[in-house]
Amino acid sequence: MKPIIALIDWILIAKGKKALRDIERSTLDPRRANEELLLRILKDNADTEYGRKYGFAEIKSIDEYRKRVPLTDYDAYSPYIERMMKGKEKNLITSYPVIQYAETSGTIGAQKMIPVTRQSMEIYGKYAFGRIKATADRAYRERHGAHVPWGKGLNMAETELTIAEDGTPQGTVTGALSRHFRRLFPFFLTSPDPVLFPIGGMNMNYMKARFALEDRDLVFFLAAFMTNFVDMLNYIKKNWEMICDDIENGTINEEVCEPESRPAMMKYVKKNPERAAELRKIFQEGFDTPIIPRLWPKFSWACGIGNATFSPYCEKFKKYAGEDALIDYCAYAASEGIFATATDSDDPRFTPLTDSCFFEFLPADAAEGDADTLTIDQLEEGKEYEIIITNQCGFYRYRIKDVIRVLGFHNKMPLITFAYRKGQLANIAAEKVTEEQLTEAVKRLSDSLHVDFNDYCLYVDTNSDVSRYVLLLEPDQPMEIDKDGTYGRMFGKILSEVNGEYHFIADLRKSIGTPLVLIQQQETHALWREFRLLKGSSSNQIKPVRLLDTPQKMKFFLGLIEDGQEVPDWNVYAKK
Repeated sequence: MKPIIALIDWILIAKGKKALRDIERSTLDPRRANEELLLRILKDNADTEYGRKYGFAEIKSIDEYRKRVPLTDYDAYSPYIERMMKGKEKNLITSYPVIQYAETSGTIGAQKMIPVTRQSMEIYGKYAFGRIKATADRAYRERHGAHVPWGKGLNMAETELTIAEDGTPQGTVTGALSRHFRRLFPFFLTSPDPVLFPIGGMNMNYMKARFALEDRDLVFFLAAFMTNFVDMLNYIKKNWEMICDDIENGTINEEVCEPESRPAMMKYVKKNPERAAELRKIFQEGFDTPIIPRLWPKFSWACGIGNATFSPYCEKFKKYAGEDALIDYCAYAASEGIFATATDSDDPRFTPLTDSCFFEFLPADAAEGDADTLTIDQLEEGKEYEIIITNQCGFYRYRIKDVIRVLGFHNKMPLITFAYRKGQLANIAAEKVTEEQLTEAVKRLSDSLHVDFNDYCLYVDTNSDVSRYVLLLEPDQPMEIDKDGTYGRMFGKILSEVNGEYHFIADLRKSIGTPLVLIQQQETHALWREFRLLKGSSSNQIKPVRLLDTPQKMKFFLGLIEDGQEVPDWNVYAKK
């Protein structure tokens, strides 16, 4: 099998190099490349019901497109999608073959269903495994003067699948992409097929960890988010003795695998006392130094979203992996499409993909109702913009409600990062605390208290005498609760440093009260992710909770704080 693994690596790297060359060419004239995509989409979809409504056939330029077609949200497409799913109608919003409906990662209420077409899936495939491997190989050669080691890797993505009423598969985009590469997985992933495509109840952290730990020559990790890696490594830290016993004896602990899944899983286990003994010795040495290179000496790189919301988990992963491990920050993507991708390891900036979506941008501070959009060549470094897409799935001038920040340029292409989600800012009196500012504030508080925090979240307490922020912190080890308000005053001071408007409104105008800081029980955020999994969410979609903006979140997180703290009554908000 080893020659086959090396051959697959070579093929994927070659494909990835081509994708990177295409990206590089697009940076020379991104507007032209993006306009070419738009005109092709309009031509291909001119005879759809939506295309006829807005005269796609007559549109010959970006300016005409902006004049004829309105800005939209999901409500503009939901009646069409319902007809597609229930009535099997075609040519409504897209002429392209719909191969799946992607479920969005909404936390409550009805999930949105996004058509996934063959054309959009080809773009995902183009910038998936090949691009990732080529990027890792280039960085490894620059650092070590040799090709990245070849070998298998761990894939944390999950692939749950159901069937829509019209018979079309329904699930995550990541799942669809995994099924596309399914025949290759035995040659370059450590997890067996029943783990990658679950057939029953099982503890996925155990299953992924068990088979990865057996392979001493593991080279890489893949996941949607860095949280997936950290959760699994934390699981290993607590359960390594059980895992080693199972590896030694060729067994699967009854607690981690339900009876209907066990027969399929047992086909893939065998006794391996030598590897079990090696693992025990490593684990007994402790976790004070990076354990990944001790477990897997050939480990070289990991790919998963680790910027913005996920940056704390990226830092935690580095403690496990060591500074020599390469990190590919993957992509900026959603169910509606893949918008931008990393092109260099250890660089969190993303390059927009002009062959994936046509992009328009509104300045983040634009007045309500302003529809004067900019094109990709009109952006400025340091500025923030709401991103608007026309994709290859039937959405036109679609507001995904994300704001991006321009971090710089490569040639004429802006390099971007996700900044925040519109409508999900913490805000009391127009200070608009962004997620990035919250992350920086928590980091500074951590440094001041000399305590590492596993995670954190925030909500706005409008029921106190003066509205205030309530910060919930999950420490990585037990710590004293904030008995006299010291933590709250420290957090308020730091917020003033990272957000000038907060300083003016809270410190000078006294229109915002002193924050309250609550200490959470350890593993609170991991339990939330497990809860979401039990509710049917995919691990590919479970993002860190930063804002408690629903009664469900308030009940969960405020119910798991350490004793001795005064908790605001979350039921007040549930009734609003």
